[in-house]
Amino acid sequence: MTTIQIVFLSLFIAALILENYGYGYWMISRPVIGGPILGLIMGDIQTGLIVGGSVELMFMGVLPIGGSVPPNAQIAGLIGTAFAIMSGGKPEIGIVLAMPVGILAQFLIMLAWNINIFLTHKADKYIEAGDTKKIEQTHLMGLLVFFSIFFISTFAALKFGSEGVSKIVDSLPEWLNQGLKATSTILPAVGMAMLLKMMDFKKYWSFFLCGFVLAVYLNMDILAISLLGVSIAAGIYLLNKDEKSGVSLNKNEEENGDYKPLLTNGDLKKTFIRSFFSMTSINYERYCNLGFCYSMIPALKKFYKNEDEYKEALSRNNEFFNCHPYTGNAVIGVTLALEEQKSRTDQITPEVISSTKAALMGPLSGIGDSIFKAIFMTVFAAIGAAMCLEGNILGPIVFIVPNILLNVFSRWYFIKYGYKFGINLVNKINESNLIEKFVEGATIIGLMVTAAMIVSFVKVPIATVWNFGGKEIVLQELLDKILPGLMPLLISMFYYSILNKTKKGNYICLLISFAIGILGKLSGIL
Repeated sequence: MTTIQIVFLSLFIAALILENYGYGYWMISRPVIGGPILGLIMGDIQTGLIVGGSVELMFMGVLPIGGSVPPNAQIAGLIGTAFAIMSGGKPEIGIVLAMPVGILAQFLIMLAWNINIFLTHKADKYIEAGDTKKIEQTHLMGLLVFFSIFFISTFAALKFGSEGVSKIVDSLPEWLNQGLKATSTILPAVGMAMLLKMMDFKKYWSFFLCGFVLAVYLNMDILAISLLGVSIAAGIYLLNKDEKSGVSLNKNEEENGDYKPLLTNGDLKKTFIRSFFSMTSINYERYCNLGFCYSMIPALKKFYKNEDEYKEALSRNNEFFNCHPYTGNAVIGVTLALEEQKSRTDQITPEVISSTKAALMGPLSGIGDSIFKAIFMTVFAAIGAAMCLEGNILGPIVFIVPNILLNVFSRWYFIKYGYKFGINLVNKINESNLIEKFVEGATIIGLMVTAAMIVSFVKVPIATVWNFGGKEIVLQELLDKILPGLMPLLISMFYYSILNKTKKGNYICLLISFAIGILGKLSGIL
């Protein structure tokens, strides 16, 4: 192929893969569907079917759960298909080259996540100024970041071939490569610390400790810990319930019939459409924070006419957020209801909103990752891949149709019913003395979930080994015997103290993260 042909092919592949982060998570770039699409364009759909199906099966269990960035299946499948067709319709060529290409893409995507940290901090300044247009533009710049990364990796692979790809990977200094990788696992501690700052950590620290112990000693996942948090919060409420003044939460919705929501179906659809761009500026510090804020903007403008209140709402909805892109819309819906109530009565405090988001994102992430991603997508991918290997053109269709329907309907109904549920919930709270109990319950669950997220997302493995009298002592094993997860906990708490002392603490924590990661690998400590 000529250089011009490679450029145009790379542009197409980059635009297709961009859906994975940029515009909706439609699954159209997965190997099982992306391979046949590329095969159709390049005039060899059968090779596209075989390579796409084979690579899909290779990456079947490789899923980007939480903050992990595994070898990229989408780029591997598409470039593998292109190599196979360019080599004369030899599927084995594309299948063999898929993994090294996916590994290279992994490093470049990690770079994109780090570049997006700059976008997040740039947006912080626009939020302080209340400049809505600049906030939106900054978030959408993530499209350009990811597109550039995907284009560069694709063009380099197609232009220089497998040998060139291997040389690029090998040319990176090992200490820098490993240092950036280590930094990527430390940066989530900044977001965790910001969550702790937004909640009443000093008063409810014991529940944070409880969540941490459950995660490190009993190996309970975030969903289990959040459910336990719900039971603890409910138990505390029931034990302290005032029988005389309490209002039952089982009141019929008709009793709130005089309440008129501020948001119309049209308003919800605006948020729904924006939610497809929730991961556009995903980053290692606050993950999908800016995407969450971007989705909330139309409603916040309707809720808050006062400029200062609007700025505060923007900042509040720019906190750390990480959830499956489908189920995360339920968090958006409930947050819409809480923000609406705050704008009307001011009985809902910022702490309530932050704690509720933290409490919901854990279990909803678990549902999204385990049911939608690991089960739903995998089942249809397996069926579709098997059909592709048989040369059946229906294979990609069997995979993509259910996934597109799931994407659209789950996003819409999660927002719609999240908002409806949230309105009913806060109405009942406002009619009684439950507001303090709700704050307390949301904070308890939020702190327990945050502790579990620290264990899951923040990784600081110590590589130091000591020798005393011929006996080898592995420092990490020693620390684990003292307290598993000690380093992630210490770093998160250290960042929490910095954020409480200075307004620019997030920048300081960011620099410290890079210093720890790069210098730690360079010195051999990490």
